[in-house]
Amino acid sequence: MIDDESKYYSLSGDIPVGGPSTWHVTDWDQRRTISVTMDGEQDDESIAIEHLSRYSDQLSPDIHRIYISQNGEIISTYTDAKNDQTQCAHYPFLREIVLPEGVETIRRDELEELDRLGPDVDLVTYPVVLKYYFLWQYAQKSWKEMSLWMRLPRHPNIVPFDRVVIDELEGRVVGFTNNYISGGSLEENKSRLFKLKWLRQLTQAVDDLNLRYGISHQDVAPRNLLVDESTDSIMLFDFNFAARIRNPLQNEGECYYEDRNDVKGVMFTIYEIITRDDSLRRKPHEKQNLNELQTEWVKHPQVKLDHPVEAYRRVLQEWQERRAANLVDDPPEAIDWPSRPKPPQRTVHLWDIHGQPSSVTAEEWYEMRRDVLARGGKVLNWERPPQRLLNDGTRVLSSGQIIYC
Repeated sequence: MIDDESKYYSLSGDIPVGGPSTWHVTDWDQRRTISVTMDGEQDDESIAIEHLSRYSDQLSPDIHRIYISQNGEIISTYTDAKNDQTQCAHYPFLREIVLPEGVETIRRDELEELDRLGPDVDLVTYPVVLKYYFLWQYAQKSWKEMSLWMRLPRHPNIVPFDRVVIDELEGRVVGFTNNYISGGSLEENKSRLFKLKWLRQLTQAVDDLNLRYGISHQDVAPRNLLVDESTDSIMLFDFNFAARIRNPLQNEGECYYEDRNDVKGVMFTIYEIITRDDSLRRKPHEKQNLNELQTEWVKHPQVKLDHPVEAYRRVLQEWQERRAANLVDDPPEAIDWPSRPKPPQRTVHLWDIHGQPSSVTAEEWYEMRRDVLARGGKVLNWERPPQRLLNDGTRVLSSGQIIYC
């Protein structure tokens, strides 16, 4: 279930002088965009989100905009196409992508929702975790994560990639799945004993990523660590922020930041697990200083370890020293992947400031749903019923379609 703080997001709005103001709010739970209009100049999207949160589960799928009164009640609803702010993101065809040997595909409508873990992340049947995007702004990050993860060799301490997910309309790539490991992350489940061998496993996984494959995870943290009880192993997952250490494609949203290096990430992670003090981690990455970890580590009274705190610190210190002396310029098995396939280009005809006709040609990474429908095109639907219906026993495919038995 998506938590309330993460359920809504607004990327844009329209605030003319004197009002009324309209914010276009994304409901991650129902995967739909609803415009919220209010009187006056409302330059804070949180007000629109607060209003929508009270009504979103009650709005029929054909409503695109609501008008809210000053006391928070719905004055009007709008179903006409001109108020539809839904985007249709461009997805590459499967035939445009080179899949590594052994990587299989599965259709989106062959998967059934089991839980909604967060924005663009669901637990689905087998079970596996499905990651996808329906807003074009997240396409680059999704492509990077999928391309990297599916090329990583199987590793005992990295959650395995599962399959590439294609749509049921044209066979376009819309996301991917990775293995599901139950029990919650180390941030969610703090009751388990944290073993010294798990720390050693984590440092080995990071060494392999950095030194062998030339990849920096850049987000090593308790929330991205799981424990596979069947093998008694720590497992690293979530490559949202990962990048090639050498020659990342910054123009495609891939960036390597030394301030986010994985040695630093591991050090702060273990300190946080043992002390439950995340104050140092809450600082911006460029201000996080390893020297601040030189003080005494006071184990939180509820934390369970299988060795004294000093044993963990000793492993970290020895590892940090080895890494400082082992700089690899050319990783022996460096992972690389191609750029994301380009969408078709579109020419837009305009008029310049002198009233003369001109035109601009640009890559069409998305199109408004109303425009696709107006020209008779195919629309890949992502909208789905609200969580409350799943809680009542309704079964839903990953395509958003309800399963009628």
